[in-house]
This record gives sequence, C-alpha cells and structure tokens, in this order.
Amino acid sequence: MTKRAVIAAVNDYSQQNSLPSGWHVSTLHKCVADALSFGDLLTTGYGFEQPTFLTDQATTRDAIVQAVQDMLVASGAGDVATLFFSGHGGRFPADTANPNRYYESLIPASGRPITDLDLFKLADSLDQSTVNFTIILDSCFSGGLHEGTPDFRSATYTSDFVQTCVSTMDTIIPCGVTLEPGSSALDGNVSNVSGQGNGVVCSVDDNKSLVPLSKSTVVAACRYDETAAELNAHGALTQGLLDLLSQSNPSLTYLDLIDQLRSDMQTLQVTQTPTLLGQQNRASESFLAPWIASK
Repeated sequence: MTKRAVIAAVNDYSQQNSLPSGWHVSTLHKCVADALSFGDLLTTGYGFEQPTFLTDQATTRDAIVQAVQDMLVASGAGDVATLFFSGHGGRFPADTANPNRYYESLIPASGRPITDLDLFKLADSLDQSTVNFTIILDSCFSGGLHEGTPDFRSATYTSDFVQTCVSTMDTIIPCGVTLEPGSSALDGNVSNVSGQGNGVVCSVDDNKSLVPLSKSTVVAACRYDETAAELNAHGALTQGLLDLLSQSNPSLTYLDLIDQLRSDMQTLQVTQTPTLLGQQNRASESFLAPWIASK
C-alpha cells in the first residue's frame, strides 16, 4: 500500500493567456501556502510519500496532467492517490452538441483550463474498486466573481457569457468526478439559473452529486453558485481541513468530513458550502484510507 499525492497551487496568474475570450483571473495570495501546509499534513499525519509539488509558474496545464498521469499509472490495488489544487476555477460550455451542459475547470498558471474530461481520460484505466483516488479542490465552483470581492477564487466573465448561462445551462459537470462522457447521471443537476453581478446563482440538486461508477471522490470548496474565500493565512477550505484533520480521528469518513467542514465554515464566517462529489459507493469510507475490499 502506497500513498501518493500531486499538490498544485497558483498565486501568480500573470502568464495565463490561454483562457476563453472575456475571462479574467486576478492574482491570489494564499494558494502556495495552502499547498505547502496541506502537503506537510499528508506526509506527517497520513503517511504519504513526499508529494509532487507544483507551484506558481511551474503549475502549467501540461505539468499537472503529466504529474497526475504518473501518479495514477503507478497506483495499484490498495494504493491512495490524491490531487490537491488551490487556485482559480472557471466554467464554460461543453460543446455545441450539448448547449445545456457546462464544465467546471481548474485554471493553471498557463495553458488551457483542466476539465473533468481531462481527468476522466487520466483515470479511465483505474479500477474504481481498488484505488482510492481523492481530489481536493480549494477553488471556485461558481459562475463568476461578484463585483468588489477580489479575494475569491473564480474567473470573471462578460455579461454576454453570464446571459448565455442563464438562458441555456441546466447541467454542470464538476471537475474531478471523472464522469464518463456519455453518462447522463448529472443531467439536470441545476435549475433556476440567474445572473448576479458578473456571476450566476442557481438551485442545486443535491441528489445528483454522487455517481455510482465514478473513478474518484471530490472534496470541493463550495457549491456551483458559490465562491471560495481566502482568509488571513489560507483558503477557507484548506484552513478548515488543517484545523479538522490535525485533531480528528483517523477513521473520519468522507461524509463526516463534509459535515464537519460545513460547520467549520460557519465558525470561520464564510458563506461557502464544502461539497462531496464523485464516487457514491465509497462516501462512507475513511478519508484518504486504502480500501481493503472491493465495493
């Protein structure tokens, strides 16, 4: 049994020039600190090998994809593989054939955003019953940044893009659930979409967050219509994880983890809702633990 991790974080987006027209990403301040602290927690508290760290300009699309690929190729039955990302998130339409379906993405320091389609291709060969592939995202799952809030981790969009979301969007594929491209498991998971500033808000169907045949489990900083905040030292999700996991029982399950993180967000006085996504049949397993039996 081996535990491996890729830890990626971006503060400096000055070299990012591969975003869709009208997107803008601002400088962040706490993401690299998130990476270093969470990586230390994995090695000292959870028995991980020395993680692969990618920070700032080293955190290119190609570097993230290669590092995750190397980690997953090396992973076999009983192993744990973890991707941690701290930085900006964004959203865009899947393709012209599916105008109602939008993909959330991770925005690297340079290169195109990374979507769930990319992660699905990397994880497709994994046996979802034997390898615990956990993805932790301290980034926005929102449609955009509200005006006047520079310390949130989301791209900003044009008013035309916001209106396109309002008029067409009924499905959001979150980054990291490794959903098979032809799957309809998450179809219709959002409704009542409306514009707010240069972002969108919507109703979320909580019954469409876990997928039986997903290859991964995702701990996300917030819901689809929320923003992920930065605090004094860390992103809010990272701070909550550090506070909770440094004192928690090692057998804390993914479901219990999310419940306690949601409570911690209230204590930290931020309005975001940590969310569990992805692999349905492992939600009651212990966080970052190897699996003994197939399920």
